[in-house]
Amino acid sequence: MVPHDLPPVSAPVITIDGIIENDATAWLREVDARSGLRRTKTALTRADSLRSFLNYVLAQNTSIRGATNAHIIGYIRTRTTGPKRVSGNTIASDRSTIRGFYEWLRDERGIPLPITLDELRTPNGPVLSMREGRGIPKASAAQTPLEPPQIDELLAAATTRNNGQNYTAARDAAFISLGLACGARADTLAHLLTYEIPESPRSTLRNPSPIEGDLIEMRLPAAVSKTNREVVLPAIRRHLDRVRRFINPETGARRHQLDRWTPPENAIRVATGPTAKFRGIVDTDGNRRSFNTMTAEDRRRLVTETNEPAMIFLTVHRGRPLSERSAEEIVSTVSAEAEHRAEQAGTVFPHVTTHDLRGTYATHLAALFYFGVPTSAGRDLDGKPHRVNIQSAVKMASTGLGHINARTTQLYIQQVGLMAGQYSINAFLGREQR
Repeated sequence: MVPHDLPPVSAPVITIDGIIENDATAWLREVDARSGLRRTKTALTRADSLRSFLNYVLAQNTSIRGATNAHIIGYIRTRTTGPKRVSGNTIASDRSTIRGFYEWLRDERGIPLPITLDELRTPNGPVLSMREGRGIPKASAAQTPLEPPQIDELLAAATTRNNGQNYTAARDAAFISLGLACGARADTLAHLLTYEIPESPRSTLRNPSPIEGDLIEMRLPAAVSKTNREVVLPAIRRHLDRVRRFINPETGARRHQLDRWTPPENAIRVATGPTAKFRGIVDTDGNRRSFNTMTAEDRRRLVTETNEPAMIFLTVHRGRPLSERSAEEIVSTVSAEAEHRAEQAGTVFPHVTTHDLRGTYATHLAALFYFGVPTSAGRDLDGKPHRVNIQSAVKMASTGLGHINARTTQLYIQQVGLMAGQYSINAFLGREQR
């Protein structure tokens, strides 16, 4: 085979059947060049939105240049309604991408705009706004919370995909479980370290069989989270246990992926792991590195005392840390399998994204608070677990997501009430099959 003679690229490239789409790629190169310090992140976000829109117009038997206003309205409609709807934030990104691309296509290629631009008055003066899709609030995020039986269906699709004959199945199930356990965003999930998963309590002479609570304190670091602040939250042990089994160095499936792994040339090697007084590591150069401030790049370079990658999730073929895009594709691919199985069985399964895992975490955690599951061994004056009303439970769960927004919080209240009335506490904790 003769290798392709392809020049190196510094910005995202979009292809159709292996052939570069010149207009989309040229625009992304310009976006990357003018995006400053966040150039790579911005260009990748725009590339994801443009790729999704391109797939839609191709399915309509047209090209991205040939897309009409009706195509754009149809695309926005598919993204805001039905089982595959996405969050309001994603729609906002889609609209910015579509507008920016077609304005560039008009200026650079002379293609008429298939969108309508209106001049709106703002406190800062008049601005041009794309009419198509305007008015969709960001708080309209899909956030479809899964019911307990649906969680079992999703994890079954992950575990038994490809007949469970490869390590991808165990990794994907562990990744989804971690999202359900703590509600972190895809970027955070992809960069968490094995050190940051709370360990199971160890037996002692005085307590040979320690009992762990159903909710466990967990910390999400600031440096790789959208909020730029550390979040301390109650993780749901039912889901966290699957992650623990996956990373177990003696019996977990993750150990098989390490055969393909080689340390990076600029590795940060751990000399001392975390202690009760310091949540971080000390490297072989004597530098103290806190988990809370360690960047994504540092985490990818981190090598443990036993010469293994410190990041939890790796690619199957080369043993490299997952990218954020690959992390998001894990949930989407497994969801597609669950949707296919449901269709064969004559039922319906909702399309699930990492965003929906966050919604599921918040809703189920609020339900557990409502049922009175304590985050510790604490009891009230009558010796019973503390109970809260639904509104307070939702706010507590929203804190775990790293943000408190009254409008977003309201989206959960009805769903929590319906689920708490339909399922028992045992169903939420995985103690029974319904």
